[in-house]
Amino acid sequence: MPPETRANGHTTNDDRERIDRFEGAYNRIDREMGRILDDTRDGRRRGFASSVRQIAAQRRHFARHLDFLLEAGELRNALVHNRFGAVEYIAVPTMATVEQLEAIDEELRKPTPLRALAAREVVTVDARDRVGRVLALVQEKGYVRFPVRLDGRIVALLTASGVLRWIASHDIDACALPPVARGSRAVPSKPQGKLDETLPVGEGERIICTIASVSVAEVLARDHRKDEFAILPRDATADDALGLWTKNPRLEAVIITERGKADEAPLGIATATDLIKLLEQRG
Repeated sequence: MPPETRANGHTTNDDRERIDRFEGAYNRIDREMGRILDDTRDGRRRGFASSVRQIAAQRRHFARHLDFLLEAGELRNALVHNRFGAVEYIAVPTMATVEQLEAIDEELRKPTPLRALAAREVVTVDARDRVGRVLALVQEKGYVRFPVRLDGRIVALLTASGVLRWIASHDIDACALPPVARGSRAVPSKPQGKLDETLPVGEGERIICTIASVSVAEVLARDHRKDEFAILPRDATADDALGLWTKNPRLEAVIITERGKADEAPLGIATATDLIKLLEQRG
């Protein structure tokens, strides 16, 4: 972020306009960081650099601005404290510097609403439902994550991978399929890659029916990831959700309700993929 130097010490009107824009964006960022940090320590606000470092530590995605903002702070100090007279400055920010600072200001003060990224239709299941209903919803809707409710409260998150983890949690080696009856259409001893021929006719259906009869609650009891979700209110921002993922990268999803309460109906659901797309857009 090299400043434009003026050998003759003269500041032009264009210089002055860029300085004004730079200082305006800097001051707005400073105030917004104070608001985010609820900043009054001993009645005094912390310095700009300290605020930048703290927010970068809290919001991993914001840390990409750390070096630039620290340099912007040094340039601002030079503008304020190292002037020659009333209007002559030792350095002037470039237009690229001004525009980048204004973009950070926009990002910080006008964050993306989480609901703008989240899927609006949320299909819930009850803990007393059978897995068969979940499998039917996967086929019908294509969804792979379902908030689980019990007595009107969101108590867990069931995922397609969670069902697989439940299956894998059993003693698979102890499971022996019954012998294949002679004459039935079965796969040879060395399967040749056709999945629909790896079991005799009807055997796959029997196994699926057994799995489908299990309750959602029983599956969740063996899924160590069932609690990897969070609930946020409808006015939450994407940055709020990103902050949660920073603290717990294992989160499967963030569920949106009216006031962020478990006893409210889900209004949307956002996944890590949704947040990654936002970060890619921000660069």
